[in-house]
Amino acid sequence: MLKRAEKLLYTLPTGLQNVALSLYGISLLRNRHGGNYKAYYEQAVARSRASRQELDGYENETLVRMLEHAVATVPYYRELHRQGQFPIEKVKGVADIQYLPTVPKAELRSNPEQFVSERYALEDLSVISTTGTTGTPLRIFCNANVRQRNYAFHDRFLTMCGIDKDGLRATIGGRIIVPSSDRNPPYWRHSYFQKNVLFSSYHLNDGTIGLYIEKLRALRPDYIDCYPSSIYSIASHAKKHGIPLRGITKAIVTSGETLFDDQKAVIEEQLGVTVFDQYGCAEMSVLVTSCAHGSYHVHSDFGILEILNSSGEPARDGEEGEIVCTGFINDAMPLIRYRIEDRAVAGQRHCPCGSALPTVARVLGRDDDVILTPGGDRIGRLSPVLKGFPVREAQYVQDKLGEMKVVLVPDAAYGPEDEAKLVRELRMRVGNEIRIEFQYVERIERGKGGKLKSIVSRIK
Repeated sequence: MLKRAEKLLYTLPTGLQNVALSLYGISLLRNRHGGNYKAYYEQAVARSRASRQELDGYENETLVRMLEHAVATVPYYRELHRQGQFPIEKVKGVADIQYLPTVPKAELRSNPEQFVSERYALEDLSVISTTGTTGTPLRIFCNANVRQRNYAFHDRFLTMCGIDKDGLRATIGGRIIVPSSDRNPPYWRHSYFQKNVLFSSYHLNDGTIGLYIEKLRALRPDYIDCYPSSIYSIASHAKKHGIPLRGITKAIVTSGETLFDDQKAVIEEQLGVTVFDQYGCAEMSVLVTSCAHGSYHVHSDFGILEILNSSGEPARDGEEGEIVCTGFINDAMPLIRYRIEDRAVAGQRHCPCGSALPTVARVLGRDDDVILTPGGDRIGRLSPVLKGFPVREAQYVQDKLGEMKVVLVPDAAYGPEDEAKLVRELRMRVGNEIRIEFQYVERIERGKGGKLKSIVSRIK
């Protein structure tokens, strides 16, 4: 919604805000689920039942077709091809994709129009602007067909999880639903035609969680769509205070942040439902989702995901590497071997769920979400450090090499001895060459979009 319209919205009484959001929701429904959406959804669901051989055939054909389209109509790839640096003639399928160069994110950020197909007029395309966690703007061009394909895949994911895609949902996300200056409940608004109740993640704290739980209990949505940190705050609060949550919803869908194992365990224990996690991006070039068995499946008919090690070679099972992705759904702005600056751990397994979609062991998040040691080690997972400690939230901040700040929201039982134990746990992971400083706060500030980043690195 336009900024001016949002400002006007906040001046209205709550009831009229619900009406305005609902009317706006009609336009969103038309844009996302109108047009060719139904056909795209049915095709995507049919492919979810395909064999690996059938998927391979589809992906090989789609890749070759996308490459031909890119060289013929996209200035960036056409120029590379003219210079002999984009040899699509060598690529007969996905197995040959490494003949092509990778595209740095900085290239897309600095010159997005060069990636737009000349088959489309710029003024006819929608622009998705995102700053992500870096704060640096990124502009993605697409049209209604692309959005409808994107939502068709998202809804296929829900269907594969046994979730009613048309059911009532509660969303705890990054949109500013209630201005931060408004400290009075309710901290949610209704979009009736979308069957969606939008909760503010910015007002979620110990003093308000009870109100969120009461509202969720009254709604009993088919699923809750949220950041991991938001639903974990609710679940851990309920666990501490003995508040029953079972029966509130049928499923949890998380995205936008890394879902840690200890968070998932508490959420599933308290709510008695499965957490289904998803990883995607505004560029619409990759989609990874978890199933009921905990496997992370790559929707390879949405786009190709490669995990490359430091030598630029495909990572082995269990090896961490950089994500490089090639999207299939946005022919208005094809991204081929795009370096999205996220990392993952390779891990192909046969999943008991029966899906032929390939798997990865884990998606780790942004490439710069690590603590760097003076010796050059990259420490990217510190959440296990807190296991068993009376801590509600934590963030690890590194502004310069050799130093690290641990920002904590302690529980009432937290004491000086816990800090000493935490230092010992951290030393086991980051070594003795980093100075560790603690900062205690009542709430950790969220980043853009209301997300809680586990690690904040400002080292260039």
